[in-house]
Amino acid sequence: MKAAVITPYYKENLETLARCHLSVRAQKVNCRHFLVADGFANETIRQWECEHLSLSTSHHDNGNTPRTVGALSAINKGYEVVFFLDADNWFTPNHASEALKLKAKNPGLDIAVSGRQIVLPDGRLVPTDREDEEKRHVDTSCYAFFESSFSILPFWAMMPSFLSPICDRIMLSAIRAKGFSMAWSHKSTLYFTSNYRQHYINAGQVPPDKTNDCDIEAIRAELRQNPDIVRARTGLDIF
Repeated sequence: MKAAVITPYYKENLETLARCHLSVRAQKVNCRHFLVADGFANETIRQWECEHLSLSTSHHDNGNTPRTVGALSAINKGYEVVFFLDADNWFTPNHASEALKLKAKNPGLDIAVSGRQIVLPDGRLVPTDREDEEKRHVDTSCYAFFESSFSILPFWAMMPSFLSPICDRIMLSAIRAKGFSMAWSHKSTLYFTSNYRQHYINAGQVPPDKTNDCDIEAIRAELRQNPDIVRARTGLDIF
């Protein structure tokens, strides 16, 4: 099965991007890495063994547009399973193979989901989130989409940009609304770099002054002002 891994990137340093890329190259099954620059292309990447796409300007939507562009490119190049990997995250070598094992056990499976190991920027490990364990949340980089679920992938770019800080939660709602079948590997094959306040607290650390936490109240206010925007863009009623 031809596998593609899609990574949107913005202004991450080359060391971070290389860690991400090398984890794709180290997979036990062959994976083609698609790196998509969101307006700030790093020319060094053109020398890597990968597909390198570059958008002319940043879309300021947490990587949703470049993520979608990369996925559509991979689909139209004949790839049969699409993984996602954000630039500051990385896979263990068995990440892709575990997803393919789930597919082999259930040929009708639409989407495979891995577990994740949360890591603070200084390398400290964080206990697993309860909402991950209870299947109430799936991080973008934990997904593997098989061909039968490719129709949901443009949803990332179709959701309004004010929802992009919670795009993984919106995507999970859309997947469930569409009725796609999902299976979890229950193996933490994704390393997720977190700068969220709660994860520092969970690790027994004092959070820094600046974290990646989004303004939920602002998002709710936007939804109140534009109650039909998601339905109008996607045909889905998930709120």
